[in-house]
Amino acid sequence: MSDDPIRENQRELQQETDATVEATAKQVDNAQLQINDAGAPVVRKSKTQGQIIWEQFRRHKSALVGGWILVFMYLTAIFAGFLAPYGLNEYRRSPTAAFRPPTQVHWVDPDTGRLTRPFVYDVVETRDPITRQRVYEEDTSTKYPIKFFVRRPSQPYKILGIFKSDLRLFGVDDPARIFLWGTNNLGKDVFSRVLYGGQVSLTVGILAVWVSLFLGLLLGGLAGFYGGLLDDFIMRLVEVFAAIPGLFLLIVLASLLRDPRNPLAQAFGLQMTSSQTYVLIVLVLGLVGWGGLARIIRGFILSARELDYAAAAKALGASEARVLWRHLLPSTASYVIVNLTLAIPGYILGETSLSFLGLGPSEVDTSSWGLLLRDATARGISIQFVPWLLIPGIPIFLAVLCWNLLGDGLRDAFDPKKRR
Repeated sequence: MSDDPIRENQRELQQETDATVEATAKQVDNAQLQINDAGAPVVRKSKTQGQIIWEQFRRHKSALVGGWILVFMYLTAIFAGFLAPYGLNEYRRSPTAAFRPPTQVHWVDPDTGRLTRPFVYDVVETRDPITRQRVYEEDTSTKYPIKFFVRRPSQPYKILGIFKSDLRLFGVDDPARIFLWGTNNLGKDVFSRVLYGGQVSLTVGILAVWVSLFLGLLLGGLAGFYGGLLDDFIMRLVEVFAAIPGLFLLIVLASLLRDPRNPLAQAFGLQMTSSQTYVLIVLVLGLVGWGGLARIIRGFILSARELDYAAAAKALGASEARVLWRHLLPSTASYVIVNLTLAIPGYILGETSLSFLGLGPSEVDTSSWGLLLRDATARGISIQFVPWLLIPGIPIFLAVLCWNLLGDGLRDAFDPKKRR
């Protein structure tokens, strides 16, 4: 009975191999003979495997759109300091800065009625006589034009942690402020913090995937290739990690290492910074998520190690390590790429959930989309009066949706049965 799954995997792998060979044969058969000026036949060059995959992927329009949106989002995260008008923790120490609604940008001069350089007004705070809620009204006595490529030496930033600069894409002169997406309870610009938050929320998925990839390929490959006791041990290890909730594990570690009142933290001086918490989240998400990949890789290796090309490599004197890493694991590349692409949205949601619960990086020196959504649930806040605090949910939705669309497109592109 134990050999049935292996034989089934062998049959599936052989079917995929046959489908690939058939698709390649069609490409060769469809290569039409052309006649040059001298009357000699010229065979059109056949397409490479990469070209075939790219042509198939381009037919998936939603995947292309999702891919370009992701490129845009990651570029905005890289250049967040340049695009954001204010620094990460910059806020105005004024009661009128808290919960300020999005600033209205004016394009028409009220005096002449003609289009003009975009400008904003400063605002003054009043109280609604009935609801007693804050009401912000524009002070139209002075116009503050929006300036582009402005210098802010008091709020420098680094691009990729290397290149230091103080150049901002746009800004306005004091005392006016431009808050495109409003402010939170501390008067911090939501638009700027969403841009900075992408540096954490978007990169967590990428880094956690690399942790899962390394462990999944290493342990899954070893289990499938050598089998026996090593296979049993690794599979039991997979089951143990699958049984540990990542959220519970992170709660335990955070309580031990972040609370200065904890005896362990006092004894060893372990107080986690935001960077350490970020690394911890990446490791926990990666450690919890590698088991599924390892199981699939094991199934692929169990089937592929009995095929002719693996036996031929052994007959030619290749070592076991070379057969595994040079011949067997590369055959799983298409599945691994698709699997990891579809796993990234889960990691992004995992980090967002942890930050929303207060287990992510500290709000003092960093930002993430989960932390920004947490502001909307703070005590004493009625979301109907400050709906702009829910704006960080939009990039979360877009990132998860686009990664799923991209993964679906790659899955169809690598599938030889769906090639036309």
